[in-house]
Amino acid sequence: MNKQGRVYITETLPVKVDKFTKDELKALYLTRSEVTNRKDEVLLQTFIQETGTVEGSRKKTKALEEHGGEMALSFAKKYKPVSLKVRPVLGELPEKFRIIRNIKGNPLATLPELPIKPPEFRPKGRYTDDRKEKMDTRHEGDFLLPEERKLMHWLIAEQNEAFAWDDSERGSFKAEYFPPIDIPTVAHIPWVLKPFRIPPSIYDEVCKMIRRKIDAGVYEPSNSSYRSKWFCVIKKDGKSLRIVHSLEPLNEVTIAHSGLPPATEELAMHFAGRACNGILDLYVGYDERLLAESSRDLTTFQTPFGALRLVTLPMGWTNSVPIFHDDVTYILRDEIPEYTMPYIDDVPIRGPKTRYEQKDGSYEVLKGNPGIRRFVYEHMNNTNRILQRMKYSGGTFSGPKTTICADKITIVGFDCSYEGRRPTTDTIGKILNWGDCENTTDVRAFLGTAVMCRNHIAKFVAIAAPLYELCKAGVSFQWGVVEKAAQEELKQKIKECFHTRNPKFPSKQPIVMAVDSSWRAVGYYLYQRDEEDPTKIHYIKFNSMLMDDRQQRYSQPKRELVGLRMALEEENYLLRGCRNLVVETDAKYLYGMLNNPGRMPNATVNRWVDYIRTNFFFILMHRKGKGFGPDGLSRRRAYPGDKFARNFDDGSDDEGEEFVLVKGNPEDEDPLPLEEFIDEIDTRTGFLQQVVKDSPELQLELEATKAVVRQEIRERRLLATRQDYPESVKVFITTVADQEEAALDSEDLPEAPYDEGRRTASAREQDARLPKIKDWLERKPKNSVAEKELSQSDAKFIRAASHFWLSKDGRLYRKTGNSSYLQLVVESDRRMTIMKECHDNTGHRGAYATNRLIAQRFWWPEMEGDITWFVKTCHLCQLRQRMAMELPPVVTHTPSIFQVLHADTVHMTPASNGCKYIVHGRCSLSSWMEARALRKEDARSIGQWLFEDIICRWGTVVKIVTDNGSPFRKAVKWLEEKYNIKGVAISPYNSQANGTIERPHWDLRQMLYKATGGDVKKWFFYLSHVTWADRITIRKGTGCSPYFMITGAHPTLPLDIIEATWLVTYPETIATNSELIGLRAQALAKHVRHVEAMRERLSKEKLRRVMKLQEDNRYKIKDFSFEKGELVLVKNTAIEMSADRKMKPRYLGPMVVVRRLRGGAYILADYNGAVWQNKVAAFRVIPYLARKKIEFNEELQTLLDSTEEELNWLENEHSSEDITEAFITEEEADSDL
Repeated sequence: MNKQGRVYITETLPVKVDKFTKDELKALYLTRSEVTNRKDEVLLQTFIQETGTVEGSRKKTKALEEHGGEMALSFAKKYKPVSLKVRPVLGELPEKFRIIRNIKGNPLATLPELPIKPPEFRPKGRYTDDRKEKMDTRHEGDFLLPEERKLMHWLIAEQNEAFAWDDSERGSFKAEYFPPIDIPTVAHIPWVLKPFRIPPSIYDEVCKMIRRKIDAGVYEPSNSSYRSKWFCVIKKDGKSLRIVHSLEPLNEVTIAHSGLPPATEELAMHFAGRACNGILDLYVGYDERLLAESSRDLTTFQTPFGALRLVTLPMGWTNSVPIFHDDVTYILRDEIPEYTMPYIDDVPIRGPKTRYEQKDGSYEVLKGNPGIRRFVYEHMNNTNRILQRMKYSGGTFSGPKTTICADKITIVGFDCSYEGRRPTTDTIGKILNWGDCENTTDVRAFLGTAVMCRNHIAKFVAIAAPLYELCKAGVSFQWGVVEKAAQEELKQKIKECFHTRNPKFPSKQPIVMAVDSSWRAVGYYLYQRDEEDPTKIHYIKFNSMLMDDRQQRYSQPKRELVGLRMALEEENYLLRGCRNLVVETDAKYLYGMLNNPGRMPNATVNRWVDYIRTNFFFILMHRKGKGFGPDGLSRRRAYPGDKFARNFDDGSDDEGEEFVLVKGNPEDEDPLPLEEFIDEIDTRTGFLQQVVKDSPELQLELEATKAVVRQEIRERRLLATRQDYPESVKVFITTVADQEEAALDSEDLPEAPYDEGRRTASAREQDARLPKIKDWLERKPKNSVAEKELSQSDAKFIRAASHFWLSKDGRLYRKTGNSSYLQLVVESDRRMTIMKECHDNTGHRGAYATNRLIAQRFWWPEMEGDITWFVKTCHLCQLRQRMAMELPPVVTHTPSIFQVLHADTVHMTPASNGCKYIVHGRCSLSSWMEARALRKEDARSIGQWLFEDIICRWGTVVKIVTDNGSPFRKAVKWLEEKYNIKGVAISPYNSQANGTIERPHWDLRQMLYKATGGDVKKWFFYLSHVTWADRITIRKGTGCSPYFMITGAHPTLPLDIIEATWLVTYPETIATNSELIGLRAQALAKHVRHVEAMRERLSKEKLRRVMKLQEDNRYKIKDFSFEKGELVLVKNTAIEMSADRKMKPRYLGPMVVVRRLRGGAYILADYNGAVWQNKVAAFRVIPYLARKKIEFNEELQTLLDSTEEELNWLENEHSSEDITEAFITEEEADSDL
């Protein structure tokens, strides 16, 4: 409870008592407070770890207290963790969002010439006396001579329009060169996010910032439906604020820009070792790039001044960095990479490679002005061009952040100077000011910061060993004299850490890699001796990489080799292609392994040797391990934050040269030859390969295994007979057992004979020549007769024999074109076995894959043709094939009105008014719809509908086309017996033959759903309305409605009566009887003409569709006209709509053709003579390719289980064989239902 009497609930605890005493409440409060304090301590420790150092956390906490703002608004230089970043959309960028950059004219046409003798400073334009004094502060020290400083001020004054010191002077990239950016987004819903509250302590300052942005044209008013968040962060100076727009919703719908800025370490390397450098920073760079008017609403945010939107490139938008980096790179493209390498809005300027030192230690100067050194003048000239190009494009650099010429600049965390590069003073300062560590967290934080200098300190790990010992699990923390001394020594080494230089290419001095491997890690460093003074060493890099647990268990020779490979691949960027490389190492084992490729005891070691020999060339400098430099780096432990060595790729074939060995001390003993230590190399991951030609024990073991498997299959089949198992489980068990048993049986089947009769005469001729070639190679004389002295046939034979080679054991091989491998020539009695092994036992791959697999090992004449035949005749592959086949289209006869009726039933869910079905019928010509709701799908209901709604209304139809449903068959049979109306049943799984009624089922369901407004339970009450609406709908194929085609008149709608259209015209006077008869006679005459016209129009449309179908499917149309006795496969159409069809055979068979019917359908029989009682549509039948030709004699009838009379009855049964091939029906011609 506070002073105002308000009660605040801070925590709720589950208790089992009704009330507490005052003392109990006090004790409970103290207990919970202690728990809360502990949680706060843990939170603070986590906070310190995240900020990196204790000192850094103190500074940030102090800044937070000074501003008094919320953490989300004023604390953080790292805006957001990577895991919380919103990823943009990866997709194709539409053309209208392409970024256009086109600078016209010559930017250097008005370039001011740099004077040799600069005049005294005079203020010009934006460059005033006050700003000159601040610029001198930026260039303090005596690096620049007085004349050079005058030249710098003259340059800035002449190029003053290229700089900005406040928002009013800020430039903007010219719109004619850089059209405004249009933000590419995908379809989305506008977002409205509640903004962060501005803390009172920074409220006035934030308002001033926003007002300055409005005055500078960066913000403008907005009234869009978008609202984004924004917040403030502290800049690097620790005082001023920066506004950041939180555009996660926009980033989530933005099409990503895949551009990336250059790598930071590589960037710093390019500016190290230069005579001088400069650095320019664009003045609020993103504000210099305009945003398109159409995209500005997406950046709208709420402020104390109302809703505003960005006019320039948003800071916080996912594509801002790559777009702006590409803009700056485009402007300065002619100066890259010799003089600058932009990094987003930073433009560092590279000075000359040398300071042109004289022998007396002085520097070369200009002839006309000895007060200006040559390297400074060249650098100023380069800077002049860069400023001119940026000014010409409309951009401006920040005046307060400009460094024109300095001996040292800071780039991406490194101080780059003529001596090289080293960590920044800020990083070193943090470490030097570090106090005693109070717990393990402090030690980890200290080491995590100090390790940044590891590349610049030799034996870093050895010095820090006592500190690393404190971080081990299970070691109690104790900060003593040893640990304090280690920390102080490390601070001193870091304070004195030397610069690292970039390697010089080319150079007379080699690049040296000193590498050593211990059981824990591999350590190495790179250096290069000075060309002028070889006793002076320039270090390039220090590094150590930890080995994983598996690598630490390697034997010492193997560990030395993998360490060398890891080091070489880690520095692949620097060392690959270097022909002047020396590797210093203890070469006791390495020399023997590297010069004996292929002789290692396992494939892994051979690949490492092969990789080194293929990608690097170096001289081995043997140095004894005692006192060897990288030894300390190689014994570094694994600590939090360390990265293990990555998985290295395998090498390729060896193409390397022999390595040269040089001993650092001639008195050292020579490295061991490979034979003396090859047994010490562990053979893990190696394999022993032997060929077993004959093994009776193996055959017995295989037979015993097969017997066990068959017994397991029988036991599983018994499970399928249990009553307590679901039916689906029984089917699964049976299917798996059938497949396993079929696989066992296929192994025991005898191989099919190699059919020589199907092979070409050329292939048989080549087979006959092979024994002669083998015999000629066996007795081939050493001194052969010259080819010109031989007959033409003998010369041809010798040329053919020259492509073969005979081994000592009598095996005949064929030489391939590139001679990379030999192919064993296979006799005819082994070819079927080889094709079976390479096709049946390797996944039943296609002809190409099987041919390539065999061709790498074997050869025989016309082998590719044999393999293609073998794959095509594979039984399993034929059952699983996916042949794309269409039958030739046939135009059907166009009947008159209600001569042919297509009928079917539709199952409706849910039921409506007790009805679950709709019986649906249509006239074949007019598509007139008749429908009735049914409670049951039985013969009585369907027959009653046919009689009442079809026969009694339209008369007796000639033909009724239905499916094979039992109710329809009984109903049609009753009509046939009573009224002699023939019904036609389509063949099984051939619904396209009744497409006239199958396709409108969809339209009927759609119309009912829409008519009921989604309340599908009421479809019964809307069926009549939908039927009437369908009848009056004009069809595209006929150009009129079914109503007009039937009645000869257009339907009268309620709208016609209300609006009195021309369709409703009543006689002005009473017509006589004769006049009325004449009018009706004219209408009937017109009706007959209309019907005939519609029939003719439909026939033409169907013919057009046939021609189009033939053209579209010219590669799929196949007309297999199978004769009696031929073997065929039947498409398993029953599974096409099944969810688990993937693992079921796509074709059934083989079957035997018994008869081909008049309409194209077939009567088929199984191999056992059982005749199918359903005719099979022609589109389901494809040929079966057998490896052995099977011929049925004329007595095929004796093999069948059906008599001739039964076959005749099945053939004459009313069916739709005349419809089977009629793909273009009236309903398809009239497809706009």
